[in-house]
Amino acid sequence: MENAGQAFKESALLLVEDESEARDMLGRMLALNYPGLKIYAADDGLAGLEIYRQFKPDVVVTDINMPHMNGIAMAREIKQIDPEATIVAVTAHSETSYLLDAIEIGMDHYLLKPVNYPELFRILDRVGEKLTLRRLVARQVAALRASEQRFSTIFQATPDLLSIASLQDGRLVEVNEAFLRALGFDRQEVIGRTPEELGLWLDAGEPAALLQALAEKGAVRDLEVRLKAKNGQELEGLVSADSIEMEGNPFLLTLFKDISERKRLEQIIKHQAQHDPLTDLPNRKLFMDFLALELAQARRNKKSLAVLFLDLDHFKQINDTLGHAAGDLLLQAVAQRLKRCVRESDTVARIGGDEFNVLMPDLAQTDDVGTVVSKIMGVFGPPFRLEGIEVQASTSLGVSMFPDDGESCEELLQKADGAMYVAKQSDGNSYQFYNDEINARTVSRQNMEMRLRQAVSRGELELVYQPLLNLGTGRISAAEALLRWHHPERGLLFPAQFLTVAEETGAIVPIGEWVIHQACTQMKEWQEQGLDLSLAVNLSNREFHHPNFLEMTMTALSETGLAPGSLEMDIPERAIMDNASLPVKDMLRLTEAGVAFSVDDFGIGSSSLQRIRQLPIAKLKIDRSFIRDILTEPGDLDVVSAMICMSHSLKLRVNAVGVEAPGQLALMEDYGCDEVQGDLIGRPLPAAEFKNTVALAAIRGALPH
Repeated sequence: MENAGQAFKESALLLVEDESEARDMLGRMLALNYPGLKIYAADDGLAGLEIYRQFKPDVVVTDINMPHMNGIAMAREIKQIDPEATIVAVTAHSETSYLLDAIEIGMDHYLLKPVNYPELFRILDRVGEKLTLRRLVARQVAALRASEQRFSTIFQATPDLLSIASLQDGRLVEVNEAFLRALGFDRQEVIGRTPEELGLWLDAGEPAALLQALAEKGAVRDLEVRLKAKNGQELEGLVSADSIEMEGNPFLLTLFKDISERKRLEQIIKHQAQHDPLTDLPNRKLFMDFLALELAQARRNKKSLAVLFLDLDHFKQINDTLGHAAGDLLLQAVAQRLKRCVRESDTVARIGGDEFNVLMPDLAQTDDVGTVVSKIMGVFGPPFRLEGIEVQASTSLGVSMFPDDGESCEELLQKADGAMYVAKQSDGNSYQFYNDEINARTVSRQNMEMRLRQAVSRGELELVYQPLLNLGTGRISAAEALLRWHHPERGLLFPAQFLTVAEETGAIVPIGEWVIHQACTQMKEWQEQGLDLSLAVNLSNREFHHPNFLEMTMTALSETGLAPGSLEMDIPERAIMDNASLPVKDMLRLTEAGVAFSVDDFGIGSSSLQRIRQLPIAKLKIDRSFIRDILTEPGDLDVVSAMICMSHSLKLRVNAVGVEAPGQLALMEDYGCDEVQGDLIGRPLPAAEFKNTVALAAIRGALPH
């Protein structure tokens, strides 16, 4: 057989690509590798379709995502014109939906960008071989009238399964080598016997359907059937059949195109579309399909079912500390343990991240749920071994029941989620069945979340400012910006009443951006009016670890004109505890620009001074819980004294938060604390009142007497 380069000398190729550089490069490579190949080029599907209709090229190489008409739509039109058209997709899209469309249309090959030219040329070489075979078959068929030997050659060379059988008794009179090879028979076993006698048909009704279609239409095209080989292997394929006349007798010429591999790939793609690739559990979509089916069954049979919602506790900390590979291993191990402790009829699914669902249908009694829930909580008792490291994990679990807690899939899932959230609020490692109280809390939380997302645009947020007293100078040296929310229904809300929801939902990011911009604007205005102050702004854990933390801060400083040296950013201590992957580079960039960092709420967590030494921290703010009882609890005073001494040894300044009594202030002065704040120094005030208070304090002297 002639090689692919020679085959393409008398061939034409249509290249469809909307990116001109990619189109030109691919065209040059094709021309270089296949001299004499006629190349038509188009920049979208419509133009490509028009060229195909006009010139009928032998092969089409096309992109998928193009304007006007994409490659899938163009290929579908071309296949309607010529079902045998050879189409090769070269695209950047690897989504399952595109692969399924390509398989459905009958595209011959599917390559991902960037183009692997050796692979493309191997594909085109095979296409060239097919073109050569096709031309050979065409020439042989043209000469068939003159030579039965030529017909036999073509018949035997065809890669698809060909057979000729008598229409009178169904007995086979000829089969090709592909038929014998695929089905595992010798020629003498086949000739003179019927397909039924050979046991070829997996479905006994398929021969009758074939003959009926032949009688009605005169021919059969691409009827999907299943055959059984001699060794029992199943072959799926498309049958085409025509009646022919030989020596005055009617015969049936049948072609079977084996699509078993294509079907296998389709099943793989379908499985991937419905299952989580990491754990191989059903994904959210398949879980919801199962839930809908079981819900309908439960209604008919008047049975109960349960939906369990699991969320792993502190999974992000495990991921950040041990790495994503270890996190993936943990999720796989959890999936295996969950499958072992549920009933055979139950479904375990991973719906995303560290969240799992369990569907328990056909419940005769609710005690069955309690049994499974207890088993689930129990499987988290033994530690998980991940690449030689033992990790202790736990879960928070919520349960909703049909029909008591809801009638729809969405409602049951939502209420199980709400119950899980309540379980997680009690420090996790617990479970909660849904009840009316949870419903009220869930609705309240959802309303707050919705309101929070609109709070900035509706102008409902306000900043108040609390003075910070420098004990070295006795004067107000800074203002800490504190957030308040004027809720349209609940009135004035303090951060403790809404920041948790803001962090969990991500609303804290736009709110935090508004806070820093508003506070910098106000401080710049005060400085221009003569107030010698710096600004302290609180950061949440989520803001601190947000990818745009550096950009957000620098933008606020640039747009407001506030000098970086006038800004101090307070980081919660848990932000340092919870994550190994701290944004140290961002902190260093800001520190170099002049921004200072302090650790807020110091002492309530378990962060070490050693860890703080590794960060560009300038100040520690001792939590108010240690200051509150220093006048009556000697132990608290000892702790505060030790904090101050250790901080100074690390060259860190110290701020005492929550100073509300003169005695507390005096002790902080005696122990060398650098800075204090609290109601004794000044309550948080709106901007205008704060300015007047600070101005008056500057005249009288700020230190309380």
